[in-house]
Amino acid sequence: MAWFSPSLMTAPPILHGPDRPDLLRHEILADLFEATAARVPTKTALIAGDRSLSYAELNAAADHVAHRLIEAGVRAGDMVGLWLPRGMDLLTLQLGIAKVGAAWLPFDSEVPTERIAVCLDDASARVLLIDERSAPAIQAQSGILAEIFTAQQLLAPLPEGTALRRREGALPGHTAYVIYTSGSTGKPKGIAITQRSICHFLRSENARLGVREDDKVYQGFSVAFDMSFEEIWISYLVGATLWIAPKEISGDPEALPRALIENDITVLHAVPTLLALFTQDVPGLRIINLGGEMCPQALVERWAPGRQMFNTYGPTEATVSASLAELRAGEPVTIGEPLPNYGLLVIEVIDADSIVGGQVPPLKILPFGETGELCITGPGVAAGYLGRPDLTAEKFLPNPWARNADEARLYRTGDLARVETVEGTPQMQCLGRADDQVKIRGFRVELGEIEAVLAEQPGVGTTAVILRKDEAGMDQLVAFYVPSGDTPPAVRALRDGLSERLPPYMVPARFEALAAMPRLSSGKIDRKVLKAQALSEAAPVEGGDQPETPAEEVLFAALAQLFPGQPIRRELDFFSDLGGHSLFAARVISALRQDPRFAQATVADIYQNRRIGLIAQSLQAGMVDTAQAGAERPFVLHSAWRRWRCGLAQGVAIPFLVTLKMAQWLAPFFAYHFYTGDPDDSVLRAIGMSVLAFVLTTWLEFAVAWAGKWLIAGRLKPGSYPLWGWTYYRWWLADRLIEAVPAYMINGSPLYSAWLRALGARIGPEVNLGSVTVRVPELVSVGEGASIGNVVMLENARVAGGMLHLARIDIGANACLGSYVTVEGRTRIGEHAHLEGQSSLREGQDIPPRKVWHGSPARERGDFDPATLPARPPVSAMRHALEVTFFVLGGLAIAVLFFMPVFPAFLLIDALDVESISVRPLVDAGTVSDWQAFALRLAKFFLLALPASLVFILATALLSALIRWAFLPKMRAGTWPVHSNRYLAKWLVNQIQEASLAVLHGIYATVYSASWYRLLGAKVGKETELSTALGVVPDMLTLGDECFIADAVMLGDEHIDGGWMTVKPTVVSRRSFVGNGAYVPDGTTIPENVLIGVMSAVPRNATMQPGDTWLGSPPLHLPAREVVTGYPESLTFAPSRWRKLGRALVEAFRIAAPHALVIAVGYALVLDAMPLAEAGRWADVALDLAVGGVLFGFATFVSVAIFKWLAVGRYRRRAVPMWTPFVWLSEATTNMYEGITVPWFLRYLRGTPWLSDAFNLLGAHIGRGVYLDTTDITEFDCVHIGDHSELNAACCPQTHLFEDRVMKIDEVRIGSRVTLGPRCTVLYGARVGDGAQLGPLTLVMKGENIPPGTRWHGLPAAPWRG
Repeated sequence: MAWFSPSLMTAPPILHGPDRPDLLRHEILADLFEATAARVPTKTALIAGDRSLSYAELNAAADHVAHRLIEAGVRAGDMVGLWLPRGMDLLTLQLGIAKVGAAWLPFDSEVPTERIAVCLDDASARVLLIDERSAPAIQAQSGILAEIFTAQQLLAPLPEGTALRRREGALPGHTAYVIYTSGSTGKPKGIAITQRSICHFLRSENARLGVREDDKVYQGFSVAFDMSFEEIWISYLVGATLWIAPKEISGDPEALPRALIENDITVLHAVPTLLALFTQDVPGLRIINLGGEMCPQALVERWAPGRQMFNTYGPTEATVSASLAELRAGEPVTIGEPLPNYGLLVIEVIDADSIVGGQVPPLKILPFGETGELCITGPGVAAGYLGRPDLTAEKFLPNPWARNADEARLYRTGDLARVETVEGTPQMQCLGRADDQVKIRGFRVELGEIEAVLAEQPGVGTTAVILRKDEAGMDQLVAFYVPSGDTPPAVRALRDGLSERLPPYMVPARFEALAAMPRLSSGKIDRKVLKAQALSEAAPVEGGDQPETPAEEVLFAALAQLFPGQPIRRELDFFSDLGGHSLFAARVISALRQDPRFAQATVADIYQNRRIGLIAQSLQAGMVDTAQAGAERPFVLHSAWRRWRCGLAQGVAIPFLVTLKMAQWLAPFFAYHFYTGDPDDSVLRAIGMSVLAFVLTTWLEFAVAWAGKWLIAGRLKPGSYPLWGWTYYRWWLADRLIEAVPAYMINGSPLYSAWLRALGARIGPEVNLGSVTVRVPELVSVGEGASIGNVVMLENARVAGGMLHLARIDIGANACLGSYVTVEGRTRIGEHAHLEGQSSLREGQDIPPRKVWHGSPARERGDFDPATLPARPPVSAMRHALEVTFFVLGGLAIAVLFFMPVFPAFLLIDALDVESISVRPLVDAGTVSDWQAFALRLAKFFLLALPASLVFILATALLSALIRWAFLPKMRAGTWPVHSNRYLAKWLVNQIQEASLAVLHGIYATVYSASWYRLLGAKVGKETELSTALGVVPDMLTLGDECFIADAVMLGDEHIDGGWMTVKPTVVSRRSFVGNGAYVPDGTTIPENVLIGVMSAVPRNATMQPGDTWLGSPPLHLPAREVVTGYPESLTFAPSRWRKLGRALVEAFRIAAPHALVIAVGYALVLDAMPLAEAGRWADVALDLAVGGVLFGFATFVSVAIFKWLAVGRYRRRAVPMWTPFVWLSEATTNMYEGITVPWFLRYLRGTPWLSDAFNLLGAHIGRGVYLDTTDITEFDCVHIGDHSELNAACCPQTHLFEDRVMKIDEVRIGSRVTLGPRCTVLYGARVGDGAQLGPLTLVMKGENIPPGTRWHGLPAAPWRG
């Protein structure tokens, strides 16, 4: 037969391994071993403890076993069961079976005898080989018909002179072994592998691995796991030595690596999980071969250097492995390329409902780069499943693209995959399962397994188990069944029967008896009907413990609501037994807090105790006496007249503030157009005058802020002042003026210290200040040599209880505050004290000298020894003067350079603004009024400005890259003085990022953001999502494939302490998620699939493991979290090209639109004022531009409101995958809100009564008298805030998150008279009760409920202590 397909003419997208016909031989396993035994008879084959066998000795012992099996009637091709504990006897008997030419059916030593009986019967095994210690268990098991032999019988010496009997008729086509895997029907599936297939595999894989005769190989896998072939039989093939590890150390992460070192092991085959647990390196290993599960990137970084490291992939159905990748540090982990003579291809996923009568629809092969189901071809593909022709027909298919007989069939793995190009080489990337498995509470469950166990219960016929939501929206398993008799079995009997065989999270919550199963025309069960089926009233749960304490009464009741149908027992683990996760923990705690006795319960009670009994004990110990309730928090309620009197005064000041902001771009606009009005005008001169106007207005902002602060507020005194009063108004106006200053131009330089001194702060010499916010400068003192990191909030002005509280902050000499620190007033930080990143210091807290504090609330973590820091190098006065000059000129130069790209945009608009679309003729003819002409100009220039804005943005990005790569050295890891050229270069890179942010803000959280970071020098993997990361040192940042970095993450910023700057590399590995506002210090390596929660700090590297979840500061390990499932990868991690294009177009518009609007308004306003300028009416010009600017600020709000209502409508509770139009439009709304409305208008409404009204117009529900010092609200309709509540600076009702790349939106409800301290975050689904108070940097978790009248502080929220 000719193996040819017409599709070969078009080179189908298949990965083929090297063609190696020399590896396909007419041989069986025994031939391989015997050839090696003849070649190296004296070489040690096996070592186990003090025993060892040479190849000759092992050959002889196996010959004896084969002789006795042949005498017992076993022949080539027969099936022999093999059930022995690990050791030499097991491997000798296995080899003896091979020498007969028979096939072995291996069982793990701990498998139940019931499964052995099922598999022996299914495989028609003639004989079962066991250890004599197992004989009683086998004899007690019914259903075993095979003849039993013990190892002791088979290995006993033969009578002297006995002639050995040898195999006869053994062929390569005979079965070599059968391995059973779990089946979705509940019955294990047997996979038979031929002698030819396994012999070819051994030669094929070792052609890549390169195991040698002089190697010593660790043997630790059970022979029931086919990866044991890589250990045992590849060693036999080459003549290597096998060291059989004692069972007691095979899983010990400390003892095993020591044993590998002591026994000189050179080759290790292992699953990644085992290797990840090793506590030390094994220097002697030259080959590490991993398989059986996904390999984390972090494992490669740790183990690959200095040796060969491989990742193999392959299901049992394809003979152990089908592909192999050599892993190298710094390169992505894939499953590599096919082994010699194998092939890998990706087909379109086949819907299970489309398979009718065992007939699979035609296969559609997918091009490289697209995601689908992985298929395998080659000589390793098994014949099928024993006795399962239906399942075989679905999974083992004719291969339409076969090139030869060995590729005639393919196997559908059920795994999702796609081909990716790595270093120019196409490699396969495995992406997880594509079948009908579901996840419940974080556990992957195959519904068929539950159905099969249920069907075995007395009185149960047909079964179907589905996952559906209950009335509270919680996922639960519901079992439907048709009784086999007249009376349905009792629910308790069913529950008990399943509980004996399945873990608690797999036991259905509900059991529903049906007269008949609904079915499709194909005869299959109609699961859609079952999902909509009305359920009967739930039966009472039996089998649980009875509560004995008040805490148990409340806790058991809450758990019964959350885990309906599951018995609640004290010994059960909340996470691993009940299947709880982070959201469930929050819901349980919220339910407990409804009882005033347990209002102080926290999620830590669950995380730290886990078992139900221990959780109850912790709650009982913390139970409070409600008869001794504390006094109500004082809260001053102000009249509407007082509030609006202040609001009117603020309303008078707001136009001035907006005008000051608008001047920085309207003045340059005007200068450019004024000097290009005549044909003879010079464009270069116009650009020069425009730049001059930009510089002057920038300087003017500093001057006006300084003068306004002293004229309006003067030197404010510590104390408490009524909200909306005169002192409050003076502080508010001074704060708005100072906030408007572009301080980013001088952050990190001595100029910032000088600026704060000018505002009244006492700043000592040699102080290094990052991006620090100071609310009342005159009440802050910073001692000599102190260091303060980035995004630090010195919140010595805050509103609480209807009063404005002003207080001092004193920071001692040589103290160090890390990044993302929040400090309230009336606090003191001693000399050499350290407050680490993502920490908060509440009012009244003091840090003693030379102590290290961390967390929110901050607590002592240890001592600080100043001697650990190197001495500050001496700095001359000349160096100081030169540095100041550098900072002045550098900051100004960067600001001017990043203003320059606006001119290509101007030139393009001028070129496009041809006479035929001019509005002037309409005005001259009297066809339109002045207002209509202005509107027409605005619309015209907006359309012209869209392409011009793209030019503007592109020019800015290219300018950034040019400065970065042409003039600045590449940053490397190390420590340098702050008075060094390396620090100056790092400061300039920061300036580039900050200056470009004003223009490129819209790029963040788009498909373009990864390219922007790569342009600056970061290593960013494929399909990685990047939002507004802060503090990035691009050269030091590595992000793996498919990471997600959410908004406002502090990502690897430099650390400055004692006059020294330290820079370390930061790595976020594949598919890890870093939540909003999290803090990732430099030097961090986050392993694969790790989730760092919102506002959380990252634990030390050694603490994190792949798949971990961490939350809070200090970080708390979450054993399980809520996982969003049910969405195809095409909508989350692997979008199609069309979806990528659609999102790219929407995001291109959202990036360009804000700039286009600003440019269009600038053009329209300037051209409207130009006739006044030509007439010399300069006062009218200034008034015209000022009024126009104020109207523009208001118009930005109106335009975004209209866009929101048209594009998104009303936000409501929902979950939407990331690669869908709703998410793109929602993010576009947020981007335009943050890019236009906030900076040009709403920022000036902070702290005024007007901001609540503005949010209500956008859809929010905000009551009377609410104080808002934040604009961090996005899904407006989902925000509910009660009367007279107070949200201080940077507070955020976080109504959405993107965990698992699904946008989950829900409501945040904040009651009346609630106070949220600075930088508090309330996650969606949470409620804060009336009168509650949250301290600074507090996180209220998803689904959490803060009781009324209580006080909380912390990450996550905990009862207020002290």
